[in-house]
Parts: sequence; C-alpha cells; structure tokens
Amino acid sequence: MKNGYSVAAGTDILIFRTNIRFKKDLRQVSPALNNEPRIRRWNVDREDSDKVLRIESGSLKVQDVIDLINRAGYFCEELPE
Repeated sequence: MKNGYSVAAGTDILIFRTNIRFKKDLRQVSPALNNEPRIRRWNVDREDSDKVLRIESGSLKVQDVIDLINRAGYFCEELPE
C-alpha cells in the first residue's frame, strides 16, 4: 500500500464507500491501485461501516477510481462530504 501522513500541495483526497471487507479483498484491489501512477497514496478503513477507501491524487477523477474498483470486482461509490 502507498501510505503516509502529510498531503502534498495540489493533492486531492477522494473518499469512497466500498465493500472491501477482508484481507483477501485488499489483495484483489491492491495491484490495480498500486499500479495506477496517478495515485500517490491510498488506504481502506475496513473497520468503518462504509469500508472507506481514501485516495490521494493530483489528477485522478472520481469515475476513474470507481472504474478501477469495479474492474477488480468490488462496489465503489463516492461518499458525500
């Protein structure tokens, strides 16, 4: 996983509800997220009821992330602010 704490200037944080619940699910989506060069960092809070996926990117669009996660076989929708 691409992890870290500070957010670089020009970086957007995109937040999504998913159905990524288990470690095996993370193993399924990790390659897609790790191989996307526009993603600086990402994480999934599997303890949260919404299984929140947070992505830091300077240029990735919401629909790009939804498509990535859907292609990996999982549900993903943007969480309202």
